[in-house]
Order: sequence, then structure tokens, then C-alpha cells
Amino acid sequence: MGNNQLIPKLNRFWAGDARPGHTLQLDPSEAHHLLHVLRLGEGDLISLINGKGQEFEGHIARIKGKKVWIKVLKLRRTEPPPKKEIIFILPLLKKDYTLFLAEKAVELGITKLQPFYNQHTVLRPTDHLRTKLEARSRQALKQCGRLWALTIEPLRPLWELEIPAERKIFAYEKETSLSLKTVLNGFKGQSLALLSGPEGGFTPEEAQRLREKGFIAVSLGPYVLRAETAAFYLMSLAHAWAYLDPNGLFSFRSL
Repeated sequence: MGNNQLIPKLNRFWAGDARPGHTLQLDPSEAHHLLHVLRLGEGDLISLINGKGQEFEGHIARIKGKKVWIKVLKLRRTEPPPKKEIIFILPLLKKDYTLFLAEKAVELGITKLQPFYNQHTVLRPTDHLRTKLEARSRQALKQCGRLWALTIEPLRPLWELEIPAERKIFAYEKETSLSLKTVLNGFKGQSLALLSGPEGGFTPEEAQRLREKGFIAVSLGPYVLRAETAAFYLMSLAHAWAYLDPNGLFSFRSL
């Protein structure tokens, strides 16, 4: 099965343990959406995604109060694993920007999200961030049709990060000579790590520490970008590198 098949559209729900012939109970948030937003009933067909490259067809077998059970009928669609790994190291940002960027990361094919905080982080870290990021990313997964879940790592301080990738880049407001184009053009590797800073940017000591860990500082152009804009910009270029250039000869001239 492939993504190019014409498959009737069904409402998608998250079910990490879905498999044909199995009856499962939907997560409470998914059940709420099914019952009170879509107003589906017993016998209705739905789609289930497990975040592991598979989408299944199922029907609503039983509803009791706020609980919903689904009978998984058959495999509908599969998706191969991503050929390239894109790790995005995301700053903890004010308002809803961190959650918003987790959603965009799913849509743009980022494979792993590593949230972090540093000396200039404005928002105070919370214990529930990872749960919120996973919930938001799963909603985006269902909406955009992607079948591989975004891996979300626990929130960590910048100075503790150890990121294995063939090329590691961080956007630094004090870098003026080295452009992202120079660093990415012709890069044929299979893993890329991108890091953008919080509202207050990086201290000189943090920038030096990143360089010592193999990160290359780049400029994002002549204008000052808001933290959320810089992150979204980097994600978009990572998408171009991974998905718009199958021959691995990424060039800005080809976009």
C-alpha cells in the first residue's frame, strides 16, 4: 500500500497499539472528539494511526458513557520511514509558540524535537510540557496525513544537550559572515540538527559551548527575526533539504 492510492477519507484518530482484529479503547481525549465534536455513533467507520507508519480502518464497536471501543478491521495505508533524520532543537518560548512549532514540525517532516531552555529563556519550564507537545503533535499528525510520529525528547538545559548528527547548525544573531546557504549547499548526509534560540538569544559563552560541541553558527540574513520566525524558517529549509531534493544535492538555486 502506498500514499498515492485513492482511499476514501475517514476521520482519523490516534491509537498507538492498533492492529487488525484487535478491539481497543480510545484515549479519553480522542473519545471526546469522536462523541462531542464529530458526533459519531456505533457502527461508524473511522481511521486509526499508530505513529509507526501504519493507518488502519476500524468501526465503533461500543459506546458507554464517555468511553469508546473500536474494532480494528484492516490495514488501510503504510508509509516508509523517513530517509533523512531532522532533529530540531526548539527553545522554550512565550505564549503558545512552542506548541505551535511542534505542530509545524510535524507538518514539515521533522523527525525529532528536542526542547531546551537556556540563560535567556523567559518562560519558566513546567513538568507537563512534553505531554502537551505530544498531544499537539498527534493532532497535527492526524490532520496532515503523516504516519510516523514526531519523537519528542524531555526538556533539557542547553548546556546538557548531546546531539548526534552529521551536520549541526545553530542560528546566531551575532554571526554575520557565514550563511545557511554556504553550510547546507551540497550537503549529502542523512542527519541534520538545527537549533534556534529563545527571545533573548544566546550568551557568548553558550555560543562558544555550542561550537565546541560541533555546531556551526550561521546568519539568517540581514533582518532581526522573532524567535518563533527563526525556528519556523529553519524547519522550512530542513523540509526543502529532506523532501524537495531526492538526489541529496541541495542547492538554494533549485528552490
